[in-house]
Amino acid sequence: MTLAIVEYPANSSSTQQETWRYEFEKQCGMTADLGENSSSWTKTWYAGQVGVLDARVTDQTWASLLQGKSAVSEDYVFVKVIARGSVLISQHGEERMFPVGSVLTVDGAWPFRDLFFGSTRLIALKVPKQALKARGYAYGSRRITAPELSSPDVTLLRDLVICFAAQMELPSPPFREKVGEQTLDMMETLLGDSTGSVVSGRSDMIILRAKTMIARRLGDSRLNLGQIAAELRISANYLAKLFRMEGKTVMRYVLEKRLERAHSLVKQFGQHRMQIQEIAFICGFESPSHFSRMFKQHFGVSPRDAVGA
Repeated sequence: MTLAIVEYPANSSSTQQETWRYEFEKQCGMTADLGENSSSWTKTWYAGQVGVLDARVTDQTWASLLQGKSAVSEDYVFVKVIARGSVLISQHGEERMFPVGSVLTVDGAWPFRDLFFGSTRLIALKVPKQALKARGYAYGSRRITAPELSSPDVTLLRDLVICFAAQMELPSPPFREKVGEQTLDMMETLLGDSTGSVVSGRSDMIILRAKTMIARRLGDSRLNLGQIAAELRISANYLAKLFRMEGKTVMRYVLEKRLERAHSLVKQFGQHRMQIQEIAFICGFESPSHFSRMFKQHFGVSPRDAVGA
């Protein structure tokens, strides 16, 4: 994966406009209405599962593509940071103005529109809903949501997003994977329960919190039932009972999540000669031999054979 840069200069010809529209739709999954003085420069790349957009825009209106025309938006939540200027965002007839420094999330399942006033810099993360679900996070909302900017956690995460979005030379694929995973782990700071997802009952909330903690600590080979229960401040027996009601033990769930992450890494970085040993330790297995045995038992092939599968 390399940086993808699409530039639309001011006073472009009709041919340049059509070429730009095609490239922009492919890159961002959005259409654009162009003002008289329109210009833009957009850069995209991926940190693991997370798409990263850095856009410098003047006098344009962006709108999400209609459902069915593109699968770019429907399965994602978009985290947007206004690094310069201001943006008017509308969804379901609601319009909200976001000045510089704002952080917000928009669910791509419903059409939305961004109206840029003057010269604006927008940073956006395209976050897979499936990855949020796997961490036990609430996700999905019919409304534009914005976390409280007085929170130091939110402002630090905002500044980190701006910093790594500005990169013009990409780090190695394994490091990008780590950046993406860490970013996903921190998404709870922006999502919380404000997204409108309904969590019913205390037991469901405990399971969500447990899965969130497990996702954050998959790389810790010492993680066990007692540690998870202690961090949640409940008994190990009660936590085990809640997971049994879902049809598996806590540690079986941990193993499956480790194997899912390992499979993703093997498929993504096998061609980059990422060592099986390194993947084993990243995913919390005590030894490469144990990892290979569990991997083959679960997927039917060894990690090395899975690269070309």
